[in-house]
Amino acid sequence: MSTPDLTPTQADALTDTRDPRTGLRYPPIGLQPYHRWLLDTLHRLAAHAASDYLVTPDTATPTSIHVAPGRASIGGTPLPHAGTTLELAALNNDTALVHLTDNAGSPELAASASAVGWPATPHIKLAEVTLAAGAITAITDRRFETILAA
Repeated sequence: MSTPDLTPTQADALTDTRDPRTGLRYPPIGLQPYHRWLLDTLHRLAAHAASDYLVTPDTATPTSIHVAPGRASIGGTPLPHAGTTLELAALNNDTALVHLTDNAGSPELAASASAVGWPATPHIKLAEVTLAAGAITAITDRRFETILAA
């Protein structure tokens, strides 16, 4: 579905306002230079587009991660997820392979040890989380390998 062009009246109404969903700020009339506005806009759009299922350290424990809310599909089944915390203490001194699988139409987040590898069933790779001495030492984002491979 294509997005129709704005009418001059609609465009004028957006001038110097901020979109509440994306945070995009429409520039005021006569803003010069546009360079900073353009960079801010691109930064916000990229951050918004890349936030689904982002894996970050969680403050609950030194070995827990937070998986951001997101929506993906595996085999055509949409899997919306509200976000969650996942404890990885059992994988201390190893690399946890964090992935999303489809469990009868519900998203299931799991982690396996690097020696076990990624699941053989359809899944979406989210991250590799390295743990050492009871703490997360590195997180490698793996989401784009799956997205770009599709």
